[in-house]
Amino acid sequence: MKIGIISINAHTKVLNFASPLHSYAFQQFLKMHGYDSVIIDYKPNYYGQYNPRHPLFYQLSHPMKNKKKQRAALKKWLKLFIPRQIRFDKFQRFIDKYYITTDECYNENTLDTNDLGLDCYICATDVIWKCNKKAGFDRGFFLACDSMKGKYKIAYAASRGPVVELEEDKRKTFIEYISQFQNISIREKSFGEYIKRISGIETTHVLDPVLLHDKSFYEPIIQRPKRKKGYVLLYVVMESAIPLIELAVDFAKEHDLEVIELSENLADAKIPAGTRHKVVYDIGIEEWLGYMDEAEYIFTNSFHATCFSILFHKQFFVGKRNGDKILSVMEMFGLSDRRIEDCFDGHKCIADNIDFAPVEELRKGYVESSTKFILDALKQAEQSLEG
Repeated sequence: MKIGIISINAHTKVLNFASPLHSYAFQQFLKMHGYDSVIIDYKPNYYGQYNPRHPLFYQLSHPMKNKKKQRAALKKWLKLFIPRQIRFDKFQRFIDKYYITTDECYNENTLDTNDLGLDCYICATDVIWKCNKKAGFDRGFFLACDSMKGKYKIAYAASRGPVVELEEDKRKTFIEYISQFQNISIREKSFGEYIKRISGIETTHVLDPVLLHDKSFYEPIIQRPKRKKGYVLLYVVMESAIPLIELAVDFAKEHDLEVIELSENLADAKIPAGTRHKVVYDIGIEEWLGYMDEAEYIFTNSFHATCFSILFHKQFFVGKRNGDKILSVMEMFGLSDRRIEDCFDGHKCIADNIDFAPVEELRKGYVESSTKFILDALKQAEQSLEG
């Protein structure tokens, strides 16, 4: 059976460290269970003509109407010109080294006219079932392109991101798309409840692919920083996180630790002057894992940084983030109290260290049920081909 995986992986505007990782983890998980697959090199419909290696060039050719924002963007990407290039090249090397992928790059339109000769398609994880304000739904992520008609379709750990009530026409389209799947699993329980409410379709709650493996799976690819342990890792993504940043700085000072910031923007955190602080931008996926693993404490508002904090048994604190994806995974592992509002009284930490023994037992149980879902689905796919 020829299996194709379509996910958010190589083509991301912010070069999110986890995007290539979760696709790699899922493909390797399938391989460990006897299923070879190919990751489809896929550009989402909202990606457009973006230049991820040199955003400065894209910004110059696609200026914003707001002059102030345009100047800020140009200043940012000029300052990050070389570090961004280095980071992009490291991402690409990871993909070239670890992925089994298609030779050609596709989008939803070219997948209408190009049959890849696959028997089974799996759309895999992260925020793939959202409705983009301008581009709408991405048909590739819903396996709704013409070349996929009549093929066996599986969704693994699909997410929609922040909760949004779809308008009637979009809701009908969404239901039409997901009705073509033979097996659907979701990453957030609330998303499954939403699907059930609007369509009557049952789904299965599963782990994000990065959590299907234990730490030993990642050990061969981890590149540790050339420094001793003993720092607070600050990893902030997307939304503003000023309270989280302030707490991380004060916590580091109290424990006489340096703050290491892995950021999308060299000035994202606006760390106060006088703080022992270092920004690291030009790293790849393997180094990101290394910084995570060597950290004494982790402050983050990232879903996947939370996942790896759990997987690597790190003491961590979570700031606010739109949607419930982080709260969902924390709830699964009995760690809902790791939110900064629960862990700090003012700027004083009142939280005990996490006992990871029960957390790991929970993970093993979720791995078992998640494995059952995907292997049962693949067996059904094989039977449909035989019949």
